[in-house]
Amino acid sequence: MPYTAFYARKSYIEKNEDIIKKFNKAINKGIEYVNNHSDKEVAEIILKQFPDSSLNDAIAIVKRYREADSWLSNTTITEESYKNLENIMIDNDLLDDYVPFDKLVINLNE
Repeated sequence: MPYTAFYARKSYIEKNEDIIKKFNKAINKGIEYVNNHSDKEVAEIILKQFPDSSLNDAIAIVKRYREADSWLSNTTITEESYKNLENIMIDNDLLDDYVPFDKLVINLNE
């Protein structure tokens, strides 16, 4: 399920294609690291971002996210995962109605 997204105006994306592609490549590199390293290795890397957490807490959180399949394998959001997220948001009164996939998502990995 796509739990994090990055937003940019269509005009910015069109005018700054190189920056957008580099940003996307960097995010994919982080996803690849998470998918190819242990919970402890990931926790050690992110721990400095959470100064009030212990290493054991960070390991538990990474493990929980991995078990919930919260990390995608790349930055591509499929229409199926997008609809799943919309259903969750609608069920929890965070969204009133569906937004068409093609109106909101641009796939940079094609």
